[in-house]
Amino acid sequence: MRKELGVYSIAEVEERTGLSAALLRQWERRYGFPKPERSPGGHRLYSETDLEALRQIKEWIAEGITPAQAVRRYLESLVQEGPRPPERLSLELEEALLRADTEGAERVLSEAYRLHPLEVVILEVISPCLKRIGDGWHAGRVSTAQEHFASTYLRGALQGLFNLMGGSLGPVVVVSTLPGEPHELGGLIAALLLRRAGYTVHYLGPNTPLSDLRSFAERTGARAIVLSAAQSVYLESLPPKALQGLAPLVVVGGPAAAQHPHLVERLGARYLGNNPRELAERLAATLREEGLW
Repeated sequence: MRKELGVYSIAEVEERTGLSAALLRQWERRYGFPKPERSPGGHRLYSETDLEALRQIKEWIAEGITPAQAVRRYLESLVQEGPRPPERLSLELEEALLRADTEGAERVLSEAYRLHPLEVVILEVISPCLKRIGDGWHAGRVSTAQEHFASTYLRGALQGLFNLMGGSLGPVVVVSTLPGEPHELGGLIAALLLRRAGYTVHYLGPNTPLSDLRSFAERTGARAIVLSAAQSVYLESLPPKALQGLAPLVVVGGPAAAQHPHLVERLGARYLGNNPRELAERLAATLREEGLW
């Protein structure tokens, strides 16, 4: 069963549980438990569920059973049924948000984080939910208020994950949208996955003027600017070479870029595909090809 997002370092777990870091590593090697996530730098990250389990195991050991028996008892106590698929969780998330049921939405996301890797939650639970609600709004099945409520809630959830990850040591990347583009969630998802992959990411939100993008990239030493384009009109409205020279590398993605990659090239930028899972690796390869990493 997948745990929720790991947020505690091994030193913090040691302080909160009274179990030494050496012992935690020993149990991990010997018993396969706990199974912390790893940060982009390779450091162990433990979840709240890990802490609760370790406290329980410590209590059992204090009662006189061996560590091996305590770990086995805990693992056997877990529900053995398989995780609910992301598709089901995504539909339940949509239903909760359309009802403005924030507690229900929180329960769904908490379950998703426990059962599935973070990338799966973002790309197979949250992202399809957003798309269905957006499509429903365009078709008149979802009101403007419902669409705004859902987008605001999920933007907050994604922003919280982004902030929780902290900084990284990889190349600096600035993420925004094309000027005028109000739909930022694709850019926020890209920023989150890039930070997850180890890049140092500055997310500026939507609709940043090009002059501000250029100066910000210069001040931060950004190797690349990644821009999201959801609607074609914002690609078409920019003059030729408008994006050229904003940073050593400028990348444009999103649905509009996928439909019109030639427009991206006309603007002096690069199109690296529209698969968020592949963006980090493709960006790394391109930076290396250009001698920027």
